[in-house]
Amino acid sequence: MIRGTTPATAAGGGRDAVPGGDALDYRDLFDAVAVPKIVLDPDLVVLDANRSYTELLGVPADALVGRTLADALAQVPGGPPPVPRALEAIDRCLRTGMPEVVEPARWDLPDRRTGESGPRYWMLLVLPVTRAGDAAVRAVVVRVEEVDAADVEDADGRATPERMSWHSTVARMRATAAAEREAAVTLQSSVLTAPPDVPGLAVDVRYQPANRITRVGGDWYDVVLRESGRTVLVLGDVAGHDVDAAATMTHLKGVLRTVAVEDDAGPATVLDRAERAAAALRIEAFAAVTVAVVDPPAPDGSRRVTWARAGSLPPLVRRPDLGAELVDQRPGRLFGLLLPKERPESTVVLGPGASLLLFTDGLVERRGELLTDSLEHLRQDVEQVVDLRLERLADCVLARSTPIRGADDVALVALQVDGAPAGGPEAVGTMTG
Repeated sequence: MIRGTTPATAAGGGRDAVPGGDALDYRDLFDAVAVPKIVLDPDLVVLDANRSYTELLGVPADALVGRTLADALAQVPGGPPPVPRALEAIDRCLRTGMPEVVEPARWDLPDRRTGESGPRYWMLLVLPVTRAGDAAVRAVVVRVEEVDAADVEDADGRATPERMSWHSTVARMRATAAAEREAAVTLQSSVLTAPPDVPGLAVDVRYQPANRITRVGGDWYDVVLRESGRTVLVLGDVAGHDVDAAATMTHLKGVLRTVAVEDDAGPATVLDRAERAAAALRIEAFAAVTVAVVDPPAPDGSRRVTWARAGSLPPLVRRPDLGAELVDQRPGRLFGLLLPKERPESTVVLGPGASLLLFTDGLVERRGELLTDSLEHLRQDVEQVVDLRLERLADCVLARSTPIRGADDVALVALQVDGAPAGGPEAVGTMTG
């Protein structure tokens, strides 16, 4: 509902005061709206109906609230209206979180002023109700608006396709929105591909978009194999949750991938070269990026991992004994600033069975909480995952640590060194740099 207030009932519910004065509350506001409106939950149960809506139908609120939409409309004198298109629109709104418009449909309700019945046409606007920071649709508001019969009927009183121009307009809007969503999903799918197989390493990736409509955003991951046997992990975050952010992300990913494949480039060098290349190509964007280079295995099966961070969050290491720690507190300058200062690098040695997690800020940032506290919560979450399999670790971290579904994009890259763990603290070597 609105600002957490309760729906109306026959007893006059919904009396939580709006901030600023006890005399003004949700019920007063809702009933003051001249346009008929009804509120439905995801199961199409009527949560509320304003005075304009109940007067339009000629039934009291207690005949509507608590019933399904079909049952509620069955109480209306003269029978329910033709609702298939309305139900389809409500279903789309619940699934996509996008407003829906339903072209005029005829429903011969008696005019409450004259009591006479005659041809009357109504169009609907279906609006999603969400909570701040959460893309899930909690309810829908259906606004009913009468359309003048003269706008849809010809001289003989027939509603003609030409005059029902609302239909073609709405259809075009739906087709355009659907095409945009399909293009956006295709773009994201072509960029965020499955990682390649890396001998001796398990690598897993996850992506969760903030925008549940287009399902695209500015976060990305990449895994690049070099001829030398080194593996390069890239994780990035361009601001934004829309198609523009996804387009910029695509450009930056291409630049970083091209540079990362060079065998002589350490992670700081990859970032510097990619930053200069992006500027030369006039890709104007700032991003938080981590580049990590994983060396071939040592004789004992351990892997040396070296990384550089451009404004991104520190990696997290999980030892084979299930202990976890955040490593490296020096983020380096944001990608895109083009500052001359040298980027720091850090190194850790992962023994067999040890894992490394790279993640974007959408995984941990919580409104009203210090980032250091959020990172500590993530570390604790990782320690509580007792399953040693990397894919289970990625799934559990994403499920337990994402604070607000839909608040921000989340990208995650996880790797694990194959082989039986050596056990003890030596499974993770001393970090240098």
